[in-house]
Amino acid sequence: MKISNPQKSDLLVSVVSPIHNAGGWIADYLRDVSNILSQEFKDYEIVLVDNASQDETITIVEQLQAELKNIQVYCLARSIPHESAFIVGLENAIGDVVITMDAAYDPVDPLIKMIDLSYSGINVIYGLRNDRINRSSPYHFMSRFFFRFYRYITKEDLPIAISTLRLYTRRAINSFLDNSDRYSLFPVIAAFSGLAYTTFNYQRINRTGSLYRQSYSDAIARALRLVFLSSHYPLRLLSVIALLAASLNIIYSFYVILINIFKDNVAEGWTTLSLQNSLMFFILFMILSVLSEYISRLFLSNQNRPFYLIDKESRSLVLTRKNDINVTSSKLKS
Repeated sequence: MKISNPQKSDLLVSVVSPIHNAGGWIADYLRDVSNILSQEFKDYEIVLVDNASQDETITIVEQLQAELKNIQVYCLARSIPHESAFIVGLENAIGDVVITMDAAYDPVDPLIKMIDLSYSGINVIYGLRNDRINRSSPYHFMSRFFFRFYRYITKEDLPIAISTLRLYTRRAINSFLDNSDRYSLFPVIAAFSGLAYTTFNYQRINRTGSLYRQSYSDAIARALRLVFLSSHYPLRLLSVIALLAASLNIIYSFYVILINIFKDNVAEGWTTLSLQNSLMFFILFMILSVLSEYISRLFLSNQNRPFYLIDKESRSLVLTRKNDINVTSSKLKS
């Protein structure tokens, strides 16, 4: 691979990657990332967030920490959503720029390209997955539809087909780390800042050796969660529906009055009344379902329960930034 800078940069780069049961491939991934960063930068760090692995992943990482520099791993006591683990890594990374990578599927080749793009003052860089752009499977069609819908209802400038391969400057990270819903909003959270971004296309790989299975139920649940947490649009839509229903009730009341004024022996209306009751109850239950979603989020956020707990933490035997600290001692002569 051609390295872009003839001399090593002073930029501190962090690469954040959640991992889970990665014993079969994590060594190759860490060597690839470390090789690229060590050639280009004086100081860097690889931040791994182990999402409660149950295989030999941590043992392998700890062995590599004796060989490779600047690897840090944070082991979570219990499993959390994969996308939430990225936020855990962002909270613990200290780089001037931070790159998030899905260690199982994102290639390492775009690393230098992304950092070169950041030198122009861009605060956020999104990798766009070619499979999400070009494939016409139902899953990818739903994904593209969701991003378009999300952009429409939130008015946020969010590119379609974004992935977990991203670069954030420290300014971008500071803009969203105080968001109380950050663990659920990683896919879209950078858009809230309004900072300038750029994109590039890339092809996903598969380091796991197993078939990647897409869960429609998980994708739908994630999409609903993002919409509910990002926008008041669902509530506003139901407010409009409720007002329309109230207006229809007023019109219907005038209709009943007129019927009673101009018609005798009124025994009709059972069908109309039944339809009207069904419609009203449908609207009420829809409103209750959306309100329940928001109330449940408030309930969870007010429990004061930590979203994650780091059970174990380890670092490479060599951290470049510590070696570069010069300490001078002198003795005062009397």
